[in-house]
Amino acid sequence: MIINFSSAQKYISNFENKVERQKLLSLSESLPYQIISDSPTVKHYTDWNEYDKLNLEIYPSSEKGESEGRILIKNDAIEGVEALDEPYNSLIKPEEHKLVALTLALSKRIRVDVNDKKQIFIYHTVTEKNYFSPVNIEINVSEGAIADITYVAESQIDSSLLSSVISINAERDSQTNFTYISNSPYVYSYMKAKCEGELNSIVFATKSKMGHVEYTTILEKESRSIFSAKAIGTDDDKIDIKVSVQHEGVKSYSDGNLKSIATDKAFVVVRGDASVNETALDSSTSIIGRAYILGKEAKAIVAPMLEVKTGRVTMAKHSASVSRVPEDLIFYLQNRGFNRKEAEALLIKGFIEEERDPQILREMIEKILTESKIIVSV
Repeated sequence: MIINFSSAQKYISNFENKVERQKLLSLSESLPYQIISDSPTVKHYTDWNEYDKLNLEIYPSSEKGESEGRILIKNDAIEGVEALDEPYNSLIKPEEHKLVALTLALSKRIRVDVNDKKQIFIYHTVTEKNYFSPVNIEINVSEGAIADITYVAESQIDSSLLSSVISINAERDSQTNFTYISNSPYVYSYMKAKCEGELNSIVFATKSKMGHVEYTTILEKESRSIFSAKAIGTDDDKIDIKVSVQHEGVKSYSDGNLKSIATDKAFVVVRGDASVNETALDSSTSIIGRAYILGKEAKAIVAPMLEVKTGRVTMAKHSASVSRVPEDLIFYLQNRGFNRKEAEALLIKGFIEEERDPQILREMIEKILTESKIIVSV
């Protein structure tokens, strides 16, 4: 099992709202990880057995850290913001996933309200072995406000799990920039955003023995979403990212890119689903997926899906491709003085990086690609 049940029950006894948390714990026990289907967006890509065999513990941790102007979650301790004894999230219901129910049952709630202009940096880490570290985050961006949100889940402990439930409610005329980064052996994240304004999102995952990340955006009237989901898999990583955008309001707009790099024995999946519902007249959506495979044993899947339920759309398109680094581009660069390794490095880095990537993500991508010897200095 993913967590020792008696350990979870003992941990719940530390909270005031014990009854509701016990119900959520029981719900998590009864729910399946997922219903298996052959559809690319709901297919069984995550190896849930990797989580189930962990048998983790949770207990009050005495180790704390300095928040230094950020929100810091270390094990179960939260610094830099008030931690609320509230086992719910206003946008995400526990029935939505087994691990959502488990995370809500055992986590404290962080609520951040943005009323003007605010930068929010959330760092989530674990220092205990065989530890389950959950967090429940709710961010509300008021009408006309500007929010720059970064969440980083990072750990070097290869036997513990970082689990997060994150919701964003972006009101009309607001602008929200959201960056999610995971760099941990075991990670689970379930995220949902409701947008009435403009939402720019980046989801990135790497270095996971098993990483499952889900992110859903619900678009209301005349709202906009530009999103990018990408992953770098090395060694024997298993990474599954699923992003969805649901057009509910008229004249809503979305533009999404899915990217992945798989090398060594890694298995990397980046999939997305863009749906335009009956109420979303005159909306526009695009979702494009591409992947590079490096090495004979690496596997990569990109699966952009499109579902249009109305005859009145401005644009609706999707495409996907999986390939090795294009030989014609390598040849082009070699003719301009680069050797093959340098040419590959330029193409791979140019493929995975984007102009709007924040500096923290650029540095992490550079580090992962260099340490894995995927790129060399040019």
